[in-house]
Amino acid sequence: MHITLVNMPWASIDFPSLALGILKRRVTDEFPDSRVDVVNANLDYLDWITERAGLTRAEYTFCWDSYFTGYSEWIFSSALYDDPRWRNDEFADLVAGAVPGDMLNKGRHLHALAPEYIASLVGRILADRPDVVGFSTTFAQNSAVLAAARLIKEAAPEVCVVLGGGNCDGPQGAALHRGFPFVDYVNRGEGEVSFTRLLACLRDGSSPADIPGLCWRDEDGTSHANAMSAAPLPASALVTPDYTDYFEQHAASRAGAMAEPHLVVESSRGCWWGQKHHCTFCGLNGSFMEFRSKSPDRFVDELLAMTERHRVLNVAVADNILDMAYLRSVVPRLAEAGCDLRISYEIKSNMRREQLASLVAAGIHYVQPGIESLSGRVLKLMDKGVTGCQNVRMLRDAESVSLGVVWNHLFGFPDETEEDYESVIDQFPALHHLAPPNGVTRIAIERFSPYFNRPELGFGDLRPAAHYAVIYDLPEAELRDMAYVFDAAHRGISPTQAERLEKAIEAWRHEFPRGRLTQCDLTDSVVLTNTRPGFAWRTLRIEEPWETAAFRLLEQPCTDDVLLRKLRADDHDVDAQDVADLLSRWRTLGLLFEDGGQTVHVVPYAANQDLMRWVTHDGGPALVPALLHGPAGRAPEAGAATALRCWRERDEETRAQDGIFMGEEPYGDTAVRSVAELVARGTQHVALPGPVVLGRGGSGSDRSAVRGLTHVRELTGHGLSVDWDLDLGGEIGAWRLFSHLYPPRSVAGPDGGAVLDQWRTTFHMNKCGYRRGVGFIEVTDLRHGAQRRVLMRKVNKEKLASLLDGARASDFRPREIEAFLASGLVHRVGSLLWWLPSRITRWPVVG
Repeated sequence: MHITLVNMPWASIDFPSLALGILKRRVTDEFPDSRVDVVNANLDYLDWITERAGLTRAEYTFCWDSYFTGYSEWIFSSALYDDPRWRNDEFADLVAGAVPGDMLNKGRHLHALAPEYIASLVGRILADRPDVVGFSTTFAQNSAVLAAARLIKEAAPEVCVVLGGGNCDGPQGAALHRGFPFVDYVNRGEGEVSFTRLLACLRDGSSPADIPGLCWRDEDGTSHANAMSAAPLPASALVTPDYTDYFEQHAASRAGAMAEPHLVVESSRGCWWGQKHHCTFCGLNGSFMEFRSKSPDRFVDELLAMTERHRVLNVAVADNILDMAYLRSVVPRLAEAGCDLRISYEIKSNMRREQLASLVAAGIHYVQPGIESLSGRVLKLMDKGVTGCQNVRMLRDAESVSLGVVWNHLFGFPDETEEDYESVIDQFPALHHLAPPNGVTRIAIERFSPYFNRPELGFGDLRPAAHYAVIYDLPEAELRDMAYVFDAAHRGISPTQAERLEKAIEAWRHEFPRGRLTQCDLTDSVVLTNTRPGFAWRTLRIEEPWETAAFRLLEQPCTDDVLLRKLRADDHDVDAQDVADLLSRWRTLGLLFEDGGQTVHVVPYAANQDLMRWVTHDGGPALVPALLHGPAGRAPEAGAATALRCWRERDEETRAQDGIFMGEEPYGDTAVRSVAELVARGTQHVALPGPVVLGRGGSGSDRSAVRGLTHVRELTGHGLSVDWDLDLGGEIGAWRLFSHLYPPRSVAGPDGGAVLDQWRTTFHMNKCGYRRGVGFIEVTDLRHGAQRRVLMRKVNKEKLASLLDGARASDFRPREIEAFLASGLVHRVGSLLWWLPSRITRWPVVG
């Protein structure tokens, strides 16, 4: 039997299909004599459409993200109904104002070309003569899937067409099967078992009537929907996906130059919080909310094996929520694995800073913590189980440990009031240094959510979202069963207040790359640094004993009464008025967030967070120029000092404060180890003792130059700022080789000033860096514009280790030296060979 599994647009080009990877593994295991192919039509479409209409990554992402407007599904509705102008005007009227004009014009072009693409794709699929074609359909894939299914059945009626995925759950799958007779079968619910049972029925010619959840047709063509399973699959039944087809196709696709590929893994299914308190707006998990997680050892072994097999270190975990038991099992094992992973995970926002730090140490650099509001009363309406202060604490602590946070601000909940938002919006300027929401959105009513299932919660008159009627030619009753998104009368705040919220969040997003607020706790005092435009002060020292105690107590949300009680219990002679006056003063300085009678301070620990923030310009990502320090006085002369000077804070004004200077440290030839020790002690800024001079000649000068370059490279990789000066020795044009290093204060030479300006303008973290995997090293290089990704599969660890601190060229064969230099990853400094890329240890929080 030949089975072809298809992942249609608008699935993300960055990620393989978890569903199809799992099905390929299951089918291969249970039908070893069968041929199983996965066609990544999302990648294929990107290549096809780019040649005909041009399609940028941003445009593809817009299509992928526009599911709730219907834009992406409407594009392929022309292929579904074989009409290049299918309901053009009706759709344009429907989305007026919601879709930018340039994207609407682009959509019309894509809409007109969709029938041609589907015909091309189906022709190539059928050329391989499959017996079964299975489509996974989730969110914006539906119309593209149905269009391809229709054409397959018209061209080859003998081919069996099967649908499964999120769009097929519950009543949706039954409606799809009833409404589109060219679909032979629809798998509803978790398909690992039901799909393989269906294949056995097709092979044996037996009836599918007893396969749970399956929709099928009898001899008369009548649609039947078997009852869905009452219990979800146990965690032991979840298999490791096979992504071979995706990574082979991605490497050959235009997507390979647009986006780094990611692994998609799952450690659990369901939601342990949703089992107890189903968030009122959440329609995820469909028919199965029950939480199940894989054994910790199995998950770690599976994850590391997949990174080794596919040589990919970017990992997206598909779970709805982190199993908290993993903090004591999975997280320590990943931290000890020796791989530089970049993992994204969904967590709950009430985690503490120590727990967040452990995630970062394990390679979990991005989280989606389920923050949807900062108003405690609105969060209670959502049944989120957290407060506004806890959500702000999460944002603050994530900044402290350099953890990226993805979140969206929702509004439009029944019973929310204008007052729920007034105080929160007024306090946004105090939060401009914390990760802003990706956007602000009125809630959509999703199938399977409590708002859908329980009209008494406030949304009683639900209708399928208006775009379904423009995309599909189906009766209202069928659309109601097939739809995932529903329209309802708006609830909650007024349009005026919603506009104020949107503008306030737009201002937050604009100020975030430039805003900074940090603390350095010196035990007997706390020094704060502020660059947020809404607050005029720059540095502040909290040194009264009871005030420092209060500041530390406010790391956790508490009421004024509790704060006073704890201060008195610690023998501080203060009264309620003292506390009220202090909080009033700190509120004016933008140090606090208050909600629901509780207060929490908003000051992260200094970690050079601003160096992790990108802005974009015509040449690509870069730091805001103001974030890079300017010249700090005359550069020290060579030989004037012999030690590194270290500070707890990179801000120049704050560095002048007592207690911020940490002293001097040896400036030796083992920078890799010594810089790691500086980072462990909390160093944030370092000054080299003398300029780095290249091209002077002589073994001592070569070693001195490499020592300086190595320190700058290692400090840059750890996110520390550096005071250093560079003399390129007459080869000033070679500065781009070093442009991934933290910009120097000065560059010697007649064009040094122009080079320095360009260096600062184009610098960003991780511009040229490497990461360690199991049996390989990955290098990402953006120094020359377009991204270059290099995989070093057979890495001699000893040779690489020697190159990190500068190795003698005489220790290598001429052919090795030639290959090193040709790669652009090794630079020759006189008699020494030196490794250029920094090791990537931190990731930007703004793209």
